[in-house]
Amino acid sequence: MKKISLLLIVVLMIAFTGCSSNEAPKPVDEEIKNVEVNDEELQEEKTYKPVTFNYDIYDNNYEVIFEKAPERAVTLSQFMTEMLLALGLEDRMVGTAYMDNEIYPEFKEAYESIPILSDKYPAKEVLFSVEPDFVSGWRSAFNEKRVASASEMMENGMNPYLAISIGGDGSLETVYEDFRDLGKIFEVEEKAEEVISKMQTEIKSIQDKVGNVSDEEMIKVFAYDSGENEPFAVAGGGISGDILRQAKAKNIFDDIKKGYATVSWEEVVERNPDMIVIVDYGDTDYDTKLNFLKQHPALKGLNAVKEERFVKIGLADMSPGIRNVKAIEELAKGFYPEKFE
Repeated sequence: MKKISLLLIVVLMIAFTGCSSNEAPKPVDEEIKNVEVNDEELQEEKTYKPVTFNYDIYDNNYEVIFEKAPERAVTLSQFMTEMLLALGLEDRMVGTAYMDNEIYPEFKEAYESIPILSDKYPAKEVLFSVEPDFVSGWRSAFNEKRVASASEMMENGMNPYLAISIGGDGSLETVYEDFRDLGKIFEVEEKAEEVISKMQTEIKSIQDKVGNVSDEEMIKVFAYDSGENEPFAVAGGGISGDILRQAKAKNIFDDIKKGYATVSWEEVVERNPDMIVIVDYGDTDYDTKLNFLKQHPALKGLNAVKEERFVKIGLADMSPGIRNVKAIEELAKGFYPEKFE
């Protein structure tokens, strides 16, 4: 018995010595606490940075604050639909409306996964039924006579977004700025920069093919949108005017600073364009507009009409957004075909 007791004492002493030589184990609840702290730190790194915009819409000033990335976006114009699709945001879109032309081919599959709320502007009840948290399109959409006022949208949890590039000062640079703003709003800033970089590279390649064009060589262009008694012209200001400049053409109405303006046929004749760009959209298609211009008695003496120098371009291409590269290329090929042979 004594031998067994002595052996037991020795074993206990060794066990006690071994425990005292190592650090005491941390309580389980303390380990969990440390994990929770690390998770909180990770969440802080991913905290959404609020994005604020100030808009003047129909003489009302609005401060719009995006406090989180939108999850239910609705687009009420083709250009904004395609801008969001270019950023890969189709999974966060719950509705589209108001297409001017066919969807850009590379976005066709993604576009078909999104509900179409209306061919034109949807009724207010239809818009509200999909509970959007982001609504964007042309300025006219934010009007109770068209869809709903910006105030009513905001009262119902919808943040309106107005692209800078739809204004009279619109240009390719503002298109890039809009992509960057959308990148911040939806937390896809890297993707936005990829889109911008690709656009810039492709436009430079087109312009390099055209090369330097002197003032004497530059094509004088009249961009015809619509209208019979008086033409509604794509003027010098805005994104449409900048697209013509980027395609190295001289817009005969570049003294007009608005994006679109009504002029007279007499002014068109006086400025005598070398080429007419016909904007194709809506119920009056390209062929109808072409025949009208060719048969108009006041225009028979124009160089463009006599030589049948017309270029077709989609309204969606002349609107701000991802299609502006396509517009510049098609126009440059029409203006300077010999450069692309």
